[in-house]
Formats: sequence, C-alpha cells, structure tokens
Amino acid sequence: MQMLPRSNYKLTELAEEMVRCAQPLLPAGGRLFLGLQQETDGSLRMIWWRGEDFRLVAEIDATPEGFCPEDSHEGALQDAAAACITYLSGRWPTPPRRLGVITDGTGVAFSPARPAVAEPGWLMDHAGGKAALTAILPLDGEGPCALLCAPPETASFH
Repeated sequence: MQMLPRSNYKLTELAEEMVRCAQPLLPAGGRLFLGLQQETDGSLRMIWWRGEDFRLVAEIDATPEGFCPEDSHEGALQDAAAACITYLSGRWPTPPRRLGVITDGTGVAFSPARPAVAEPGWLMDHAGGKAALTAILPLDGEGPCALLCAPPETASFH
C-alpha cells in the first residue's frame, strides 16, 4: 500500500474525522472494516466486511436526505464520509461516477485504479495484488485489512 504522493492537510483532516466517527461502529476485536462509497446522486453506501474472509456483514444505503440522525453513530459517519469522499473526488482530474474508501477505524485508503469499493471483485482484486490501495491515513497492517495491505507475494487468502 502506498501513501498519497504529497500531503493534503484538508483531506487528512476529513479522513481523521471519518475514522473518529467510524470507530464506534467497528467493535474492538471484531475484525470488521468498512467500505464507504458515494454515488453521483450523492447517496452513500456503508458496507461492513469481515477481515478474515471478506464476508458481507451489514450494509446501509441512503441519500443525504435519508441519512441517519446526526446524533447517531451511523449519521455522524455518513456526514463525515460524504465530506471526505466529496473532497477526494474534487482532487480527481475527471471524478469517477462511484468513489469509495475503506477504513479499519485506524486509517483510510482508496484505489485510484478501481475507485468503486462496492464493485464485485474489488476486495479480491486488491487482496490478490491486481489493484493497489493508496492510503490517506495508514491502515493497520495487522488489523482487519491486513490482506489488503500486504504485498501480493506475501498475501495469502484461504
């Protein structure tokens, strides 16, 4: 996994807020991580996966009008993720139709080559080294995203 080629303080600040909001939704020791994908209509998909086998655990999909209340953990994360992804999208020469990030509650990463995290095969392509992640904040290399962080020659998925 590589880091952004140069620091962007605003993007880092938005990613840090997103991580802070995601932590209550990622139980300690639960080995879960989140994918957050924004569509062109502004809707946001939140996807929880298990780190050891990439199984889908839960999913919420809502337009901004349908976001959970701001005083809930889900609502706070929806607002923070939408702000982070919107800002990230603005850094793209031609923004993709669907753009997403993943977080393990420690870091935030995205894939320039495969920006839609909810796309079929996305997880396996990254775990298998067919696509690479770029970190805004480093993911925990020993956490639930370990298979996505490892170099392809050392990763093994059973």
